[in-house]
Amino acid sequence: MEYYLDIISRDGIFVLRLLVAMVLGGLVGMERQTRGRAAGLRTNILVCLGSAAVIVAFQKLSLEFNVGAESAIRMDPARAAAGVITGIGFLGAGTIVKSKDFVRGLTTAASIWVVSAIGVTVGLGEYVISIVLTLLTLIALYALHRLPIDGDHYFPLQLKWTGNLELLTEVTDQIQQDGVQIKNRSVVRQPKTGSCQATLVLRIRKKEHDNEIFDRLQADERFDEVGWN
Repeated sequence: MEYYLDIISRDGIFVLRLLVAMVLGGLVGMERQTRGRAAGLRTNILVCLGSAAVIVAFQKLSLEFNVGAESAIRMDPARAAAGVITGIGFLGAGTIVKSKDFVRGLTTAASIWVVSAIGVTVGLGEYVISIVLTLLTLIALYALHRLPIDGDHYFPLQLKWTGNLELLTEVTDQIQQDGVQIKNRSVVRQPKTGSCQATLVLRIRKKEHDNEIFDRLQADERFDEVGWN
């Protein structure tokens, strides 16, 4: 019995830090889970818990080996924290999905990186900093997401028709007159059949313009197919 009480007295504070890391990581993970992100509750808990465990183990070794300023052994906590953050970068990179026209997963990757920082601060015993960091992270992910910020919208417009490229010139001129910028374009034409296919990446400032452009092109019978993502 005394043996177990001794373990609790020596390691109780480290166990508490791991439990706090699990709770704080779970709070961020719940927000990500409710938004249907791949890195949800369990992933964020494991990241925060693992980051805290590395720091806790590092500090426990320092106490057991009595590593001090005069010791020949040097154990720098900053190196352990840097190793955790670097390792988490590979996990965060796996959540980013990049295609030709869009990039997704940046916020999830950033949240994983911040969760690892929360785990590091908990492992160091900085409870106030870790709790404040968790609250600020939740504000950034949940509250700021609801702000009515109007930004530019990008989407690819696919057009198919049979004939020459004058029709594409007419369409692009009309789109630019509507105040919409064409950021990129690709055109394919088969000389033997006259079949044409074009993809225009548009930047729209007002969201109402996308429906207007799409409806106008759908009504144009010269096109065989009109689509966008």
